[in-house]
Amino acid sequence: MVFEYTLGVVIPVPQPHRETLRAWREEYGGEATAPIAPHITLVSGSYLNSWEKAADQVRRVAAAVQPFGIELGAAQTFRPASDVVFLPLDTGADECWALHRALLGDALRHESAFAYHPHLTIAQNVPAEQLDAAQAALAGTRLSFTADRIQLFDTRGGEWNFSEDIELGS
Repeated sequence: MVFEYTLGVVIPVPQPHRETLRAWREEYGGEATAPIAPHITLVSGSYLNSWEKAADQVRRVAAAVQPFGIELGAAQTFRPASDVVFLPLDTGADECWALHRALLGDALRHESAFAYHPHLTIAQNVPAEQLDAAQAALAGTRLSFTADRIQLFDTRGGEWNFSEDIELGS
């Protein structure tokens, strides 16, 4: 089997938290985060041969999962393994794990240098001072929302592009 195309499956963060998180990501993560809406990654990897087969798999999995609550907690870091500051899922991590596992196999693969860990990235690959500032400033963070959809992205055109918004449980 040759996996040659890239796709991403994410949980988008709804308003009003989306703009709050976007502002934090821009402040601590720099301009590179600006075009990327805050999200929780479920799969970032490749698919085999057929985009439609991969997208159908994502749709089937989404239809079988009911919306669920997510609570983002106080900022943490993956340092020294990776220069990342993130918000962990205090609630909803088990559901994200279940979705991640259900999405894998058949036509999809998750490809990362690190094991899957549900989280929302605030800053990465920036100077240590920015990472330290993000972790300190967001130490008391608590944001809750309902995950009621997932989004599918692809790189068929060479860059990440939004492809589809898929409601959970429909």
